[in-house]
Order: sequence, then C-alpha cells, then structure tokens
Amino acid sequence: MTHAPAEVLHDLAHRHLPADDAARWIGLLAPGLRLAHAGDGPVAGRLGGLPELPLDLPWPTWEGNGPLSHVASIDCAALAAAGDCGLALPDSGTLLFFHYDGRLDCGDSLVHASDPDTRPGAQVLHIPAGTPTRPHPAPPELPPYPEVPLTAEAGMTVPAYDALSVRAAFGEVVDSPQWRHHPVNARPFTTALEKLDSDAGDVTHRLGGHPVPVQGAVEWEIAHAVLGPGTSWHDARMGDEAARWVLLAQIDTDDAAEMMWGDVGSLYWLIRPADLAAGRFDKASFVLQCC
Repeated sequence: MTHAPAEVLHDLAHRHLPADDAARWIGLLAPGLRLAHAGDGPVAGRLGGLPELPLDLPWPTWEGNGPLSHVASIDCAALAAAGDCGLALPDSGTLLFFHYDGRLDCGDSLVHASDPDTRPGAQVLHIPAGTPTRPHPAPPELPPYPEVPLTAEAGMTVPAYDALSVRAAFGEVVDSPQWRHHPVNARPFTTALEKLDSDAGDVTHRLGGHPVPVQGAVEWEIAHAVLGPGTSWHDARMGDEAARWVLLAQIDTDDAAEMMWGDVGSLYWLIRPADLAAGRFDKASFVLQCC
C-alpha cells in the first residue's frame, strides 16, 4: 500500500524476498502520484475551498437530495510536470471532485456503486483550460471544507497484500494455511513495508496507481456492482471485470481539511481506461470504504 521511489521499493524487495519472488513483486508495482499537503512545495491542487466553475455551470447536485460538497480540485498541467501517474489524464485544465457527503441529511442517503440511481451523488468534472470560470459560491446550507493546498509527488505504488494482481502472481494469499510463509506475508517483508508506510504518514491521497483499501479490493467491489447484486463473489467473471478498472483518485479522511469519510474512511473514484482516454469522466464509479 506504500508510495515510494522505485529504487527504495526495489531494494526492499531484494533484501527481504527470494530473487524470483522479488522480481515478481516488483513487476506488480504501478506508477502513481501521491497528493501531499503542499507546505512550501509546488501546488498541484487543493482539497476543499470553492471550485472554479464555468460561468454558466450550476453547482453540482444530486436531484432529490441536494448539492454535493466540493472535495478536491486538481491542476492537470501541474500533474504532468510532477511525473508519471500511469493514467491518460488530460494535460491541461482542472479536474473537480464532488461528493454527497451526508452533511445535509446525517448520512441517510449514501452513494453505492451497486445502485446506479445514486451515481449522481459522486461526480468528476473536467474543466478545459481557457474556459471562463469563477470561484462559485457554495450553497448556503453547505459550507465549503477548509482549503488545503496539495503537491503531487511521483513514485511507485504497492498493491495490497490481497489485491487481485498479487493473487494472480503468487497464488491465494488470505486463505493459505501457511499464510505467514507466503512471500508477501513474510514478517520481515511486511515489517519493512509498514515502516515505509509509517514514515509517510496516515494520509494517502493519490491519483493513479494501486488504491489503498480499507475493506478489501476496491476493484472487486466495482466489479460486483457492474455484474449485478446476484453475482457470486466467486464468479469467474469477477476477476475479469475488476481488471477493467483503474484508480482515478483516492481522497482520504484528512483532519486539516476537516474531511471525515464515515469512520476514518476513504473516497475512491475508478474508471475504465477507454473512458478516461475519451474524457468520459461521467463514467467513473465511486466507492466509499471506512472502518
């Protein structure tokens, strides 16, 4: 689940895994951009604040429920300058992320990937460069989150120990009778990864790369929603469908922005590469996972 420079992860794998297993694990790493609090660094986007919306575009709403909260604005040109995130993102303009966060109804209406009627409760907009915009005032009943500037840091991302790619490369992980002897569960290796995670902090906002799940593989959850609620979790089609989705963005609970998703959870937007390449951000699917 770590985000780190490639050479750091390569060295870690070769120090704690047999050579063949290290090479196999390194092959699963994926480029991504970590979105960290900017401090004095270059700003690539921000959490919260007021979104820059086109002059003729109303504030995004979920009909029958109310306005969405502005979660993040991301400068696509700044991302391109930061490094590879593994996604065919636009090279200019702004990506805006909105979510119906339950502040208006105490969480009575939730966005579920398995319920298409709730899709308008989580939206991604791309505003092309050169579009006349203005900081759109927030709806009076929905004050904006505090603004937190973000910087983008390129690196490689690590799949979760039970990710589909890990299972495909190493075999079953969770249900193995000797799970502690499984390469990706060996104590020295997991301890080294946990040390990298603790050094990086708890917040893992990111674009592209492997998601950091709270409750199991996010792609698996999307696949189950696409195939239908009656689909068995052991259906052979699940893996194929899950592999068709990539992480667009993950936004974690963040105290600085006063964002709390459920019980210290995370927001995930996933998209099919063909839809991303075509700029069909309305096709992105959303998942919220929390403790």
